Amino acid sequence: MGLEGCARAAGSGVREATLGRSVSVRGAGLHTGRVARVTLAPAPAGHGIRFAVRCPVTETSTEVPAVASGWVASRMSTSLDLGRGRKLRTIEHLMASLAASGIDNAAIAVEGTEIPILDGSASRWCALIDAAGRVPQERPRQALLIRAPFQVNGMHGFLRAEPGEGFSVDVSTDRLPGFGVLRWSGPIDPASFRTAIAPSRSFGNASLIWRTLLKTRLARTLLPAPTIERLWACSFAAQTVCAAAGPEPTPARPDCERAIAPETQGRMQPRDREPLLRGARPGRVAILLGGRVLGGARFPDEPVRHKILDLVGDLALAGRPILGRIVANCPTHALTFAFLTELMRHPDCWEVVPVAEAEATGRGTTGTDCGAIGTT
Repeated sequence: MGLEGCARAAGSGVREATLGRSVSVRGAGLHTGRVARVTLAPAPAGHGIRFAVRCPVTETSTEVPAVASGWVASRMSTSLDLGRGRKLRTIEHLMASLAASGIDNAAIAVEGTEIPILDGSASRWCALIDAAGRVPQERPRQALLIRAPFQVNGMHGFLRAEPGEGFSVDVSTDRLPGFGVLRWSGPIDPASFRTAIAPSRSFGNASLIWRTLLKTRLARTLLPAPTIERLWACSFAAQTVCAAAGPEPTPARPDCERAIAPETQGRMQPRDREPLLRGARPGRVAILLGGRVLGGARFPDEPVRHKILDLVGDLALAGRPILGRIVANCPTHALTFAFLTELMRHPDCWEVVPVAEAEATGRGTTGTDCGAIGTT
């Protein structure tokens, strides 16, 4: 049962769902550049989304649930802690695709240390999930209903949840050199996600990729030190954020801002050195330079749509669908982790309710039988 079948399935949104069969894909990681194989398989009701990561050295497998408590800081990606200093990197695109497809339960086997980046978007993940099909299960679906506005600030941006029907977003970014302010808003459901959000690609600033290359052993071998220093300085000059015509950024609301606890702040910064953008190349990322996308953009505002793609995947670590409106400016993986962590500490701002109850009262209406975004 693909997307059309999901939309036709009467009442499928009020019950948990899993995949109809196993599907697999193989590809290189964005940051490590290493090839991994990922298999998505059906799982029983109540299982949730769980990753089983196989270590080729010890030939053992570590299983971790995809929840915020297992999140570990990682450079420019969302990662899960595997213990003993190991992590599974770049899960956000896969998580967003499962969430947007209404898949609550799945067993994901990974042979590698990073989820493949594929073409940098979520389109292929969605195609795999559609090929596997969506099977409703007997267990009622629970959702996180936003009762009161809740906002956290940090890392040059903010992230806020507000009461609202179904699941929708209003996201802007103003930190991309040459692009000015980019903003996208609207409901997120299986159809809108596939057409408006999933095709948007991971983007890499050409200056950042250039600096990564300058750090390599090959660059140090071929280029004299003064040349490397000059190119390094030029890369920062090209990264200056300048104003340009465009929409207004999403507005913050100081009246509902909550502080990020010191222990949460302590978890937001990576503490280890790890590979960065070693697998970045045309065909895997959209490369930004001077306010344009090299080779052409899939949408005029593709970078902010990809911010939303990452945000949907990171919010799936809430462990259940979110019913409400998410408003953000310049959200990051670390800020979304802090948002979820602090939100759970303020139960006055949310309530766990059956999706059936939310739909009956109109609070969970999304325009599709597949229900709201998220995983249970």
